Amino acid sequence: MPILLHALSGLLDMNWLVQAWSLAGATLAFAARRDELRRESAQERGRVAPRRARLSPTFTAVLVGIGAAGFVDEAVFHQILQWHNFYWDTSQNGRILSDGLFHVFSTSLLLWGTLRLWFGTRPDGRTLLGGALMGAGGFNAYDGLVQHVLLHFHLVNERVCPFPESGGNSVFTCPQDVPFEVAWIAVGIGVFLAGVYIWRSARAGG
Repeated sequence: MPILLHALSGLLDMNWLVQAWSLAGATLAFAARRDELRRESAQERGRVAPRRARLSPTFTAVLVGIGAAGFVDEAVFHQILQWHNFYWDTSQNGRILSDGLFHVFSTSLLLWGTLRLWFGTRPDGRTLLGGALMGAGGFNAYDGLVQHVLLHFHLVNERVCPFPESGGNSVFTCPQDVPFEVAWIAVGIGVFLAGVYIWRSARAGG
């Protein structure tokens, strides 16, 4: 009987040894897998970093500026003051539709720039401000020179024209709007030049 108990005791001791060995093996396997995951994560970060660096901070800031300028134009001059719509020479339904499409476009640019700020290389404050002013001022100047003067999509203030609801107005048939156009384009150029100055000073300062 003592011999049998001694044999059983020995088997139990070997069972603990096997369990300890299994536990040690599982711990080593877990540690190896953890190190492998860390290496894969580091490699992924190494691949993501160049992609983030390729997202130009200046281009991101310009996008934000264009989107913000379009958003303000739509909110203030199209809806609050109701001086013009994006395309004036059409029916009221067509004017509202053109405003909606313009609003979608400007908001999309603003969201695109914001996402680039979030996921890309974030510019410093002066680069962001300078790029945003270049985008906003450049858009304003383009809007005045191309869409107002050349293409006659709309004027800054259609309400000052002799027949605002008739459509087809231009700076040649509505001289009352010329001061508004001059101010619009001058502000755009001034904001753009201010943005260039701030952006260049940011780059010169490193």
